[in-house]
Amino acid sequence: MRKLFKKPILILAALSIILASCGDDDGTVITPSAGTISGGPFTFVVDGSSDFVSGITVSDDAVGTNSSWVITDDNNNILGLPGTIADLEGVDFDAAGAGICFIWYIRYEEGLTGLEMGMNTSALSGSYDLSNSIMVTRNANATMTLDLSGLEDLGDDFVYEGWVLVDGSPVSTGTFTVDDSGDLSATTFPVNGVTLASATKFILTIEPAEDSDPAPSDQKLIAGDFDGNTATVSTATEPALGDFSNAAGTYFLRTPTDEGDGVNNGNDIYGIWFGTPGAPPTANFTLPTLGDGWIYEGWVVTENGPISTGTFRDFGAVDSGNPLSSTVNNVGPPIPGEDFFVAPAGSSDTYPIDMRGQTVVISVEPVPDNSPNPFLLKPLLSMIATDAETAPTAHDFGQNLGSLPTGSVSR
Repeated sequence: MRKLFKKPILILAALSIILASCGDDDGTVITPSAGTISGGPFTFVVDGSSDFVSGITVSDDAVGTNSSWVITDDNNNILGLPGTIADLEGVDFDAAGAGICFIWYIRYEEGLTGLEMGMNTSALSGSYDLSNSIMVTRNANATMTLDLSGLEDLGDDFVYEGWVLVDGSPVSTGTFTVDDSGDLSATTFPVNGVTLASATKFILTIEPAEDSDPAPSDQKLIAGDFDGNTATVSTATEPALGDFSNAAGTYFLRTPTDEGDGVNNGNDIYGIWFGTPGAPPTANFTLPTLGDGWIYEGWVVTENGPISTGTFRDFGAVDSGNPLSSTVNNVGPPIPGEDFFVAPAGSSDTYPIDMRGQTVVISVEPVPDNSPNPFLLKPLLSMIATDAETAPTAHDFGQNLGSLPTGSVSR
């Protein structure tokens, strides 16, 4: 183990050992007592940044003419002798490298021997008392490596953050961004070696770029359990958002929102609804229930880009709104969907929009959402045939599991 002190500190420590009389002027013999020291324990990471102890105190019952602080290794070999608490708080423990050491307090009288750098406390001889000790653990950093694919640029307001789970508690491993090509801004991260070795799971979340909350967000995207030194990550491992391996659903073409009298107006190619047609239509999704950090959103993608049909959590209820539907019966049936009659401001599409030949998508969106466009998670997708039949015919979604991020984490 390297010594904890540079040359000036060693000189200061040496000068602090001043031997005095073992009794006062009237001949009373003093029996030293080091009292009790409080504070710590301290745990640092050896990363090139200075690490100092603070807040250590000595009880009021300490007695003895002379005093010093003592730093030893885990075999009680003396590494340093700071004379005062200020000297102790000036010791840079990062400079010592990885290992364990102990802080003690000593009170002593004239004639003490063995209180020297390099000696062992077992060799102390004379009138003295050594206090209890405080442990200082100096952990080495280890490297965690991410090999992830399928992530996308989150924009300026959000970042990805990695976490490892240790004894059930999350520990951050750092943040990163992803560019337009899907490349991570960083793939290796220094992590406390003991922490990383003890980790049982890796979790990736989406966090605000300016984040005042030290805890993980609800937007837990992927996760994986460590098996040896590797964790295979996906959306299917808790507490990530869910298992989409059996994702399925149906949709149908129908325009119920322009039928004030319940009579079909014969224009069903202008609307799309998610479920099984009927009176009333019913839900027909096989998708995981999402937590608070996520919500489903429907989309129709035309040659001019994606158009939202609304967000939803409940497959058997109306979605977040029907701004494009007819005002005659705007709410529509008790399932998510949209009729495309009313053009929004600035639209490049010509309304009403024929659903045939378009692409329909069910995405999973973060809450709060980072973009007005579909998020990277698009578990269900279908190209609507140009000759697709309207209701009562239902059409199956296709799985689009390639849109889900995957990869591995190694330590």
